[in-house]
Amino acid sequence: MAYFNHAFNKTFIADSTLDTAGTATSALTAGQVALVSDATWASVALPGAPAKGALGYVVQGSFYSKDTIGNNPGHGGYKESVKSKGINPRYITRLWDATCQSAVQATASLSLASDCAPCGKTQFLRIDVKGSPALRFLNHNAYAIADSANICCVDGQEYIDPVLVLATMAKMALADPLIKPFVAEASGGGIVATVAGVSTTYTIEQALDGTYVPSTDPVADQVSAAANFVGAYVDTVFGNCSFDTRDHFNAEPVEIIVSQLDETGEVCNDCGVASRTPGMMQQTQGEEVIRDLIMSERYRQSPYNQGNADSARFREIEMSDELLSAVDRSATYKAYYIQHSVPRFNNPSGVFDNDQYVYKIFVKCSDAGAQAEVEKLMTALATWADSAGNFVPYEQDIDAV
Repeated sequence: MAYFNHAFNKTFIADSTLDTAGTATSALTAGQVALVSDATWASVALPGAPAKGALGYVVQGSFYSKDTIGNNPGHGGYKESVKSKGINPRYITRLWDATCQSAVQATASLSLASDCAPCGKTQFLRIDVKGSPALRFLNHNAYAIADSANICCVDGQEYIDPVLVLATMAKMALADPLIKPFVAEASGGGIVATVAGVSTTYTIEQALDGTYVPSTDPVADQVSAAANFVGAYVDTVFGNCSFDTRDHFNAEPVEIIVSQLDETGEVCNDCGVASRTPGMMQQTQGEEVIRDLIMSERYRQSPYNQGNADSARFREIEMSDELLSAVDRSATYKAYYIQHSVPRFNNPSGVFDNDQYVYKIFVKCSDAGAQAEVEKLMTALATWADSAGNFVPYEQDIDAV
């Protein structure tokens, strides 16, 4: 008995959906998706569905511009449309889509009150960088400790201006070669100075070059400050000409942790308030989509050459470049999922089991028109399943998977 507890996947890239009836599968253009009935092998008018007793197929026009390679009929069929397995409405098990999620930078902040930096004592700032980017770069997480040394006080001064302290420490920390690739000061300025309830934002350089005039009595002047940092890691990305599915693409943002240390190296809980928010990678990235598409095409025995010195020439000959052109690797995509099963009523092993299939339809997050058309197809499938006595709700905008 063979048992496979995962669903077989197939990938479609949609830039439009055919919602009119009677179009043959051979007439579908590249990136055009249709719901097709096996009764006529032609498109079904959406939001309608195949006739009772017929199977439905999700079909997409091929991205290949030629039907053969080198005019060799033995290597033909590349313009054949991409088809799902036959879908029986009684065996549709789930319909859902994943919301578009844009990338969000991780942030971290450290605030100091007016009496947090006594003259004669050195303040310390620690920045920790965690996550896969740091681990790939160093094989361990990164951290740096900066200090406020060399800030002089005038005679009689009791506390150092916290703006000056934070700017000095932030400049030192961001200059550290282990931290610099991953962390930057917040956009628009990393230092927020609050004087008598009025807040002003400065860059680190402005806080140190005289643009900001430090107070010699920050307690009396009611001065407080905050230093704001953001995750700034940018991964290396190769173009389509040298693209390889084994190239790493980042799926985890860096995590930034800042803390105030005392002179013994312990975290200072009496002064300095640290906060942070996690980042989020964009979902679903074009880098993931192109890999899913190539894998799906390889199941169809379509070639994709890589790893050789002349792979780029092979891909041009074998039309693999047309797959790469079909996906914008720098974009984010909305993913639509159709899950169904194909029962085996006559199984030689004597065990009744099912083959599961999941079809992924990817649409650019920026293409609202194509999204609306694919959602019409998904709604039609849900209605079709319901009419067959199989209630399957269409779940919309759930977390990406």
